[in-house]
Amino acid sequence: MLTAMESPLRIEVVACESLEGDAGRWRVTFRVVNVGASVVRLSDAWVPHGRFRGEGHVPVHVEIVSGDAQALELGVTAREAPGTVVENAFLILRTSAGRVFARMRVEFGAAGQAKPSVEAVTAQP
Repeated sequence: MLTAMESPLRIEVVACESLEGDAGRWRVTFRVVNVGASVVRLSDAWVPHGRFRGEGHVPVHVEIVSGDAQALELGVTAREAPGTVVENAFLILRTSAGRVFARMRVEFGAAGQAKPSVEAVTAQP
């Protein structure tokens, strides 16, 4: 059994833009902040939820020093009716410190906007 640990990263969504000419496709920009004492290397990103789904495992080659932040952009597919709320969507990062899970809630607005927000960040070694 894996034991949860304090996440070395803080993650927030800073943008979610519709890709012009491609209904239901979004570019989501995450801000990943290293709140730990050591360098954290990101090697893989994945958004696996069926109703807010990324492009599979995406190789990432990023190092974030303590106190620094990096932007991470990922493509996502989501085709939901206005007013729909998708619970428990995840961004999962494989890092040098273990796996980091950002649990999200995604609200779909009347004008077709997707608004993901991170509700919790947890980690496992």
